[in-house]
Amino acid sequence: MRKSLLLSLLVAAAACSMGKKAPSDSTSMAAGDSTNAAMPAGDNAARDAVARLRSAWKDGADKKDSAGVAALYADDAVLEGTDVPPAHGKAEIQTRLGQMFAVSSIASIDSKQTSVAGDVAYDYGTFSQTVTPPKGKPMQMTGDYLVTLTRQADGSWKISHHMSNVQPAKQ
Repeated sequence: MRKSLLLSLLVAAAACSMGKKAPSDSTSMAAGDSTNAAMPAGDNAARDAVARLRSAWKDGADKKDSAGVAALYADDAVLEGTDVPPAHGKAEIQTRLGQMFAVSSIASIDSKQTSVAGDVAYDYGTFSQTVTPPKGKPMQMTGDYLVTLTRQADGSWKISHHMSNVQPAKQ
């Protein structure tokens, strides 16, 4: 049960983790995707804002600042991971992130695709992290994440839904 909870926390945290990739590289659509070429200039600005938010998430995770990272979520956001119940709202998300940050270190986050449609965006990618459970050996973990973001009334972006999936641990 303890290992399952730890794994779930890690999955959730990893999903939340958004890397430091520049908006022009891994956050762009796949090469040859015609939707990228037709994207309005405003969408590029939104994609840049999402990339900055992703970078702020990673910076906060590196500092183990669960309050700062939770502030990047909308008030009614949902954080979901493998084998743990969803965390609803900033307070539950902050608690979940604090649990995850206590036992993990995010090695990398690689955004594979960021798409924007009006006031909604999503960011999909992969992550890797090291998890060191109390009284346990460090485990290398990888997985996928999907984050949905919404543009706020002030023009900023907040995470509204965050899901992650961890692959089997490597020891």
